[in-house]
Amino acid sequence: MSTFFHDLRYASRVVTKSPVFTTVVVLTLALGIGLNTAVFSAIDALLLRPLPGTRNSAELVQLYRSQPGGMLYGSNSIPHFNDVRERSGDAFSSVALWSFQPVNLSSSERTQRLFAALASANYFKVLGVNMVVGRGFLAQEDSGRGAHAVTVLSYATWKELFNSDPNIVNRTVILNGQTYSVVGVAPPEFRGSLPVVAPALWVPLTQLAQISPGQSNHADQRGYNSFNVVARLKPGVSIARAGEVMKRVEVGLRADYPDHYKDSGIAMVLQSDAGIHPMFKSAQVELSTVVMAVVAMLLLIACMNVANLFLARARDRSREMAIRLSLGARRSDLIRQLLTESLLFATVAGVAGLILAWWVMGLANRIELPIGVNFSPDLHLSPMVLLFNAGVALLTGVLFGLAPALQATRPSLIPALKGEAAAGESRSRLSRGLVVTQMALSIILLVCAGLFLRDLKAATSVDKGFNASNLVLADLDPGLQGYDRARSEIFYRSLTERLRAMPSVRAVGFAATVPLGMSESDNMVTIPGYVPGPNENMGVQLNTVTPGYFESMGIPLLKGRGFTSQDDSLAPNSIVINQRFADFYFAGKEPIGQTVRTSGKDHTVVGVVPMGKYFRLGEPPTAFMYFAQAQHWNSGMTVHIRTAGDPIAIAPSLRSAVGALDPNLPVSDVRTMDTHLGITLLPARLAGAVLGIFGLLGLALASIGIYGVMAYSVAQRTREIGIRVAVGAAASDVMRLVMRQGLTMVLIGMAIGLGGALGATRLLRTVLYGSAGIDPVTFGLVPLLLLGVATLAIWIPARRASTVDPIVALRQQ
Repeated sequence: MSTFFHDLRYASRVVTKSPVFTTVVVLTLALGIGLNTAVFSAIDALLLRPLPGTRNSAELVQLYRSQPGGMLYGSNSIPHFNDVRERSGDAFSSVALWSFQPVNLSSSERTQRLFAALASANYFKVLGVNMVVGRGFLAQEDSGRGAHAVTVLSYATWKELFNSDPNIVNRTVILNGQTYSVVGVAPPEFRGSLPVVAPALWVPLTQLAQISPGQSNHADQRGYNSFNVVARLKPGVSIARAGEVMKRVEVGLRADYPDHYKDSGIAMVLQSDAGIHPMFKSAQVELSTVVMAVVAMLLLIACMNVANLFLARARDRSREMAIRLSLGARRSDLIRQLLTESLLFATVAGVAGLILAWWVMGLANRIELPIGVNFSPDLHLSPMVLLFNAGVALLTGVLFGLAPALQATRPSLIPALKGEAAAGESRSRLSRGLVVTQMALSIILLVCAGLFLRDLKAATSVDKGFNASNLVLADLDPGLQGYDRARSEIFYRSLTERLRAMPSVRAVGFAATVPLGMSESDNMVTIPGYVPGPNENMGVQLNTVTPGYFESMGIPLLKGRGFTSQDDSLAPNSIVINQRFADFYFAGKEPIGQTVRTSGKDHTVVGVVPMGKYFRLGEPPTAFMYFAQAQHWNSGMTVHIRTAGDPIAIAPSLRSAVGALDPNLPVSDVRTMDTHLGITLLPARLAGAVLGIFGLLGLALASIGIYGVMAYSVAQRTREIGIRVAVGAAASDVMRLVMRQGLTMVLIGMAIGLGGALGATRLLRTVLYGSAGIDPVTFGLVPLLLLGVATLAIWIPARRASTVDPIVALRQQ
C-alpha cells in the first residue's frame, strides 16, 4: 500500500508539473469518456434501468395478444383482460389494465388537453407504487360516478398545475366537464408503465364512458384491442412457470371462444425486456449498438492521440528512465509508476467527462417533442452510469498508457545517460501505427455518418402518397366536452363551413389518424371469392375520414370517387381502398363495386387511391382502407387544412372559429404536416446529427494526431534534414520527403478504413431506411475529405521542415 501511495504522490507531481500537457490530455480524453457516458445513460434509461418508482420490477411482466400474420405483441381488450385475470391465479399475484387517453382539464383560466391513463383499480398495487401524497385507487372507487369519480395526479402535474399544494387531497378538478376528486400524487420518479412517456394523471377504468365516450361503446367487445396489460409474478414463480400457466389459459380461451382465439394467443415479456415496446426492441438494440460503437471508436482515436503524446514525452524522460534503471530500479517498478500516472490522468479525465455527460444529459432531458404526451427520457447519473464511467476511465488509462510505458522503460542506457538518445525506430513504428489506426477509424466513423445523412435525405424524398406542403393539422374532440353524436356532427359541419369560407383555405377535411403518426388501427376483413392462405393475417390498416379529406391531403383518385355528404349513416356503407388493396384482393378484377366485409357489415368499394406510407417511411407496400366518418363514427378527429400560403398562419383563425362555436373546447397540438413528419424522421435525424458530429470530432482528433506525429518526426530529424539541405537538397525535396512519409500513413489507414467501412455497412442495413448501405457518393467523398484535411495537417510541419537552417540544425546535437 505504501508503494501505491508513493507512486500516486509522484504521479501527482508529474501531472501538475506540466499544466499545458495535462490540460490537452484531460480535454482529449474527457471528450471521448463523456460522450460514451452520455450515450450509455440513454441506453440505461431505455433498456437496462428497472421501471422507476416501482417495487421489485423484476417481477413485472407485460402481456400481449398475439395475432396471426406476425403481430406477436398486440393490444388487449377488456373482456380478454378479465378472463386472463380470473384464470391466471397460479402465475400472477395480480393483473392490471391501462391505456393512454386524451382528456380536457378545465380551470378558471382555460381548458387544456392532457394525456391521462385509464387504469384498473389495482394498477398502482400491481406496480408497487407508493404515493408521495394521499393514496392510490380503492376497489370500491372502480365503479364510482359523479362525486365518487377520483384521480391520481403525476408529480409533474401536481407541481406545475397545482403549485405542489400540500392540501391537494380532496381538491377537485374538472375532466371532460365532470368533477373528479384528487386522492393522491404519484412519486416524482414514477412515470407509468413506459420508461419515456409520462401521463399527466390516472383515472379508474370504469370512468371509460366519461373519459373516452367513443371507446366505451366497444368495452364489451372481445376483439376491440386497445389496452395494455401488466402483471406481477407470484413469489417463487419463474417466467417459465408462468408461461406454462398462460399456455393452459390459452387452451381454455380457445375452447370457450373459438372465433376469437382460433389462431391468436398470449405473448408474455418481462418488463425489463419490453423497453418502450417489444416490437421496437430489436431496433432499439441495433441503433444503440451502432451509436455505442461509434463513440467507442471516437474514444479509441482520443486514446491513440494521447498515446502519441506520451510517446513523445517518453523521449524527454529517457534520461530519467536510464538513470533509474542504472541505479537498480526494476523495469516492472517503472512500468507500474508510469501506468499510475496514466490512470491518474484518466481519473481526472473521467471526472471531466462526467461533467460533460451531465451537461449532454440535461440537453437531452429538455427535448420537447410535438407528440401530445409528456416525453421524458429522464437521463441521469444512475449508479450504473457512474460505474460505467469509472470502468471506461480505467480502461482508457490502460489503453493509452501501456504501450508508452513499455517503450519508455526500454531506453538505450549509454546514449540516454549522455542525453543523446533518439526516439528509436520501434517508437517511431508505434507512432506511425497509431496514426494509421486513427485514419482507419476516422474513415469508418465518417462513412457511417455519411450513410445516415444520405439515408435521411433519401427518406425525406420518399413518395409518401400525399402532399405535405401548405398543410396544417390540429386535434379536436367535442365528445370529451360531453357532446353526443348529433351535437358533434353539427359542430364539425359548422366548423368546416367556417374554415372553407376563409380566403386562404383551399381544402378542409377531418381524419381519425394522421399518416406516419404514433397510432394505428386495423380491422379484420373478408373478401368474397378470396381464400386466405394458412395463418394469413386478414387485418387491414384503416382510417376514418370525412368528405374533403383526400382533397386536403392532395391524394389523387385513381378510380371512382371519394366520400361525399351522401355517405351518411342512412346510406349503404362505402369504402375507399388503396392500389395495394385492389391489386392484392381483387387481382384481375374491377375493384369499383366490389364488396369488403368488415366490422360485421358489407362495404362497397367506391374509390381507389394510390399507395402511400402510413406508419413508417421504410414500410413495404401495404393494403389500406378508408371509412366514411358518418358511417364509422369517431368523436376525436384531426382537422387537415390546406392553405394557399404559410399554413401555420391559419392557426389563430382556426382557434377563433372553434372558439366562436364553443369557447371551452380546446384546440390541441396545432402543427404543420412538415412538423408532424419531423417526428417520424426524428430517430434518423438524431442518428445522422449525432454520428455526423462524432465523425467530425474523430476527423479533428485524427488530424491533430497526424499533425503531432509529423511535427515530432520533423523535430527528431532536424539534424538529418539540415545535412540534406547542406549537401544540396532543395526545399521542395524536403517538402516531398515529409509529405510522402505522412501521406503514406494516411493512405494505408484509409485503405484499411474503407475495408472496415464496407463491413460496417452490412451491420447498418437493418437501421437504415431501406438503403442498401454501400453508397458510392459517401464512399467517394469521405476519403477525399479525410485526405484533404490530413494533407493540410501534414503540410504545416513539412513547410516548417523545408525552412530548416542547416547551420542551426548541425549545431543542434
